[in-house]
Amino acid sequence: MRVRQVSARFTKLEREIMAAMAHDLRRIAPDLAGQFEESLPGTRRNTGSGLFSEIIVSSRRPLSAERATGLFGTVHAMVGDLPDPIAFQVELREGRLLALHGDAYGQDTWSIDFDHVSFDQVFTVNDQGESIAFDPVALMRPSPLLALHRHDDHGPDPIDEFQLVNRGPLQRLQDERFPSVAPLREEPSEEASGEATTSLLIGVWVVAGVVALLAVLLARVSFFVVLIAAFWLGAMLRKPMVKAALARSARSLGRFEVRPSDS
Repeated sequence: MRVRQVSARFTKLEREIMAAMAHDLRRIAPDLAGQFEESLPGTRRNTGSGLFSEIIVSSRRPLSAERATGLFGTVHAMVGDLPDPIAFQVELREGRLLALHGDAYGQDTWSIDFDHVSFDQVFTVNDQGESIAFDPVALMRPSPLLALHRHDDHGPDPIDEFQLVNRGPLQRLQDERFPSVAPLREEPSEEASGEATTSLLIGVWVVAGVVALLAVLLARVSFFVVLIAAFWLGAMLRKPMVKAALARSARSLGRFEVRPSDS
């Protein structure tokens, strides 16, 4: 018996055989696929007439209600250049997966590297002794998602089938005209800008006059102080920077002016 080097991954042969085994033993060990998926490989041996692969399943993993013990399975495969197939079985103890066994029926397997050997024709044997090829695609359960990809009906383009047509009240609603806000002017003319600036200056002087009147009547501010403030305000309004600021303010006010439409 030759011990093979332990690998951290299962070989392709082990994975394919265990996939077929999970289907073959779906009634005896319904959670076999889940156990194998969460397991790690242990000791592997080439027995000279087959193979042995230890499978380590976590002891904390809950098992199904089925608790079979013994060797189970009818999975076979043609491995390497052997003229006859190898029969595979899994070893269970109280439903827990322990190992994968391969029996070559007395054929010499010493020269076979089970880690990299080629194989094909994976099949199971039914109660009548008939060989049944293991085809994962054919064994997939029907799914509505798969059915969506199999259809021959190709209807018309939804864009051509459903055309938006104006009828009745909708058409009348589109024909009626309502007062609307005039579009914002991008850039007022120089004449309009000058008029807006003048109006803004007048407004400033009116506000200043009201403030001066209130200061004289209520706060008892000296009239001489009010005159000084008026001269200071006039000087400020004549400065180029202040004029430019007023012009920009006037343009901004004109840009947001709302006028009723002509229609």
